[in-house]
Amino acid sequence: MLNFDEAKVLQDQKNGIGLIPQAEAIVDRICQRGYSNIFYIGIGGTVLYAGQMMHIVKQLGATVPFYLENAADFCLEGNPFLNKDSVVVIESVSGDTKEVVEAMKKVHQIGAEIIGYIEKKGSPLYDICDNIINTTGAAYYFWYTVTLRFLKNAGQFDAYDKFFSEIVNLPENVVRIYKDADEDAKAYAEKYCDEPLTYLVGSGNLEDWATCHGMCIMEEMQWMRTRPVSAANFFHGTLEVIERDTPVILIKGEDKTRPEMDRVENFVNRISAKVIVFDTKKFKLNGIRDEFRWILAPIVMRSAFQRVNVHLEYCRRHPLEIRRYYRRLDY
Repeated sequence: MLNFDEAKVLQDQKNGIGLIPQAEAIVDRICQRGYSNIFYIGIGGTVLYAGQMMHIVKQLGATVPFYLENAADFCLEGNPFLNKDSVVVIESVSGDTKEVVEAMKKVHQIGAEIIGYIEKKGSPLYDICDNIINTTGAAYYFWYTVTLRFLKNAGQFDAYDKFFSEIVNLPENVVRIYKDADEDAKAYAEKYCDEPLTYLVGSGNLEDWATCHGMCIMEEMQWMRTRPVSAANFFHGTLEVIERDTPVILIKGEDKTRPEMDRVENFVNRISAKVIVFDTKKFKLNGIRDEFRWILAPIVMRSAFQRVNVHLEYCRRHPLEIRRYYRRLDY
């Protein structure tokens, strides 16, 4: 397989398993002392990762008071529900995203406690967090553990122990997903890498993944023009601009919103000759029962799209690391 480091993929996933006890201990301590609400604050990919968790909370029927904020908006607008008894959760690989740094300064001025998954030690966000999880390649495990542990402690996710007894089987499954997704990823990249515009459609806990891939990979890292749209909004504008030669990537999961994706799929296949479907149902999850598949759809789909990234990079002869403006200019 092209540019596939199996040992690193497996180790990153094992890093995720390794952080679970530490994240649980942090959440347990906060729950014991009490809190008013929980804020997920990020920007770009991090706010989109957090957004996937928000859909899971909602579909589980939980009433724990979670709020999702874009860091740049929060710096200017604030949020009247954030107070000294709030808990703020962030994630950052670089540890120096300027909008998030500024937002966390405001959070500390208010007096709220910060939990952070920060990969770079000694970075501004590493230093500002009250509770640190530090490892590499394991962000999804952080989000799953923090989110679901708060729900468990509130009596709103009784399947927690069962779920986490099975999540330890994910590392080997993720490696297999990379391998099983490779052929479709290669075929997509070879055929559609030079399209002038690509639509991406997702729903539920994959709606934000569609946006994340379009924005963070295709636009930022490959300079490809995209238009992510939710399946819920697709029929309120986007349907009118789909034509025979319009590429549409459908990102299908297994949660309560799957019928929305089926509806979009039925429509676009009548109009476009360039429909590409990535579906989590295609991938096996050994050692994980079916009732949990929908919850794990974000990490399953992210694993599959890691191979899309590799093949886009190769077919476009454009290394993922190259930027023209992002962190290159003062803006």
